[in-house]
Amino acid sequence: MNERIDFTELKTANKLPSPKGVRLNMMRLCQRTNLSMADLATQIRADPVLAGLIIKLANVANPNRIRPIVSISTDVLILVGVQAIRQVVLGISLVSSYQQGGCAEFDYMRFWSRSMGMACAAQALAGAVRIVPVAEMFSCGLLAGIGSLGLATVRPHRYGQLLREQEGCTIADLTRAEGALFGFDHLSLTVAMMADWNIPRLFTDAVLFHEAPDGATFAVGSRQSKLVHMLHLAAFIADLCVASDDQRQILLPLIVPHAAALDIDHDTIASLLTQISREWVEWGNVLQVPTRALPMLGEPGAAFA
Repeated sequence: MNERIDFTELKTANKLPSPKGVRLNMMRLCQRTNLSMADLATQIRADPVLAGLIIKLANVANPNRIRPIVSISTDVLILVGVQAIRQVVLGISLVSSYQQGGCAEFDYMRFWSRSMGMACAAQALAGAVRIVPVAEMFSCGLLAGIGSLGLATVRPHRYGQLLREQEGCTIADLTRAEGALFGFDHLSLTVAMMADWNIPRLFTDAVLFHEAPDGATFAVGSRQSKLVHMLHLAAFIADLCVASDDQRQILLPLIVPHAAALDIDHDTIASLLTQISREWVEWGNVLQVPTRALPMLGEPGAAFA
């Protein structure tokens, strides 16, 4: 059987992961040229999970830290931005709709646990580095691995076999094997899906290179280069989130040199890790995605000794 993926064919047949139900309608509402912010606010208020996430993102962007945002209003939606809201709706819809599937070897819940960890990390890093909107960076982190879910969805049996065959191999080896078998690897399929959802190329280019930033050709110190390294660090933190205790002890000391690529110092990354850990656990509880507390991340002196 030919396992090569025809993206257009799969899209036409609606076989790729996609938003559903009320949240799909919200995405469509965000794309209207005559969008009513009042109507959008009403729909978001009716979705407590989505409303809570948008309020959290709005508070990160809120210039008035003395008065935190506690409810959804048109002013809050303007602060976050319609593009960012559409991306957040997309991500949360996918988390809710694809927590299980037909690929036995693909760990759906671990996938979403890691994706949520990467989203929280990307958001926190964006708040520190400030080169892109925080809300859009959250969505970018959440969707950066969506191509893996895509492969598990459209080629469940053969992708499962490939995961068994590649068990213990590096991510680079898996990526090459995916491309050779399917014509798409998880990164290129992620980029194709994100582009189809009209996510800006600034983010899709960063996703394409985030697993191996040294392979990117962006000018050193440019916004695009920093974005690639930001996603690379977010992915590293996501791996730390889902690692075993033994693996964490190996990974944790490596976070400082990773952060140095973004000029983030020791104390700042320690503080960010505490924030990321807290928000990852909070959102895991809300979205029914498995997480576990990471108390060691809240102890900078001990964690990085």
